[in-house]
Amino acid sequence: MSQLTRIHQSPHLKAAVAPEFASILIVDDNDFDRTRLKKLCRAFDFTTHVVEACSLSDLRDRLKKDRFDLILLDYHLNDGTGLEGVEIIRADAVNCTAATVMITGTEQNDIAIQALKLGFSDYLVKDEISQLTLTRAAIIALQKSQLARAMAAHMGQSAMVNETVQSFSRGCAQDIKPIVSRIMRQMRGLREIGLIKPEDAALRVEQVEGSMRRLWVFLDDLDHLGGSVSADGPTIPETRDGNGPPASGINARVPSIRPKKPTLNSSKPPSIFRRRPD
Repeated sequence: MSQLTRIHQSPHLKAAVAPEFASILIVDDNDFDRTRLKKLCRAFDFTTHVVEACSLSDLRDRLKKDRFDLILLDYHLNDGTGLEGVEIIRADAVNCTAATVMITGTEQNDIAIQALKLGFSDYLVKDEISQLTLTRAAIIALQKSQLARAMAAHMGQSAMVNETVQSFSRGCAQDIKPIVSRIMRQMRGLREIGLIKPEDAALRVEQVEGSMRRLWVFLDDLDHLGGSVSADGPTIPETRDGNGPPASGINARVPSIRPKKPTLNSSKPPSIFRRRPD
């Protein structure tokens, strides 16, 4: 026959820091046990708001009305068990991350193991509950719940960031595809460059260069995303006859001429050891 081995709390668990406030729900079908647990909860070293429920049906109603930080759930209830009750709690959108502690009148190893697997923070026997044991169990359960909520919030932020990145990537692809498609069409036109007039050939080459500049500016904007555009940056291109409308969007920042390479200053910088003027 298996025997339940008690796990003694380590010193750092005994020194657990209590919260400032906790909303507590006690679910028990015995009036005396509810009154006793309520008295112990009100003696905690932090402010509490205690609500009672006597059945699983009453539990559902309480969950719909309030948000709870800690739920003390009896195993034996008139309309079910505490294991069914935790499923009701986890299915509630508001109280799904509430800390849960199972309270039972009998010590059964299989029930304790199943309760911990379902997410109960602790398993307490009614005859062995004291102010000290309940306080420790409540504080540790609340801390575990806060950690679970923080992790859930972090995962939600990570998912939101991933969705933002994916949406941004799709938007960039939609902007780049027309530019690349235009370049491909213009490159096909260069196959006949030896059969056309020189001025027409020069125009086609200039069109390809303009499309390439558009692509360069787009990629440069991505590289400096979030930065400011300098005064010497890309400018709005002019049409060949000067009568056409200016480009818009990404094309509005296309350089009208090929960027010039910066000239190197060949002059030697002054020595730092030279004499200062008097």
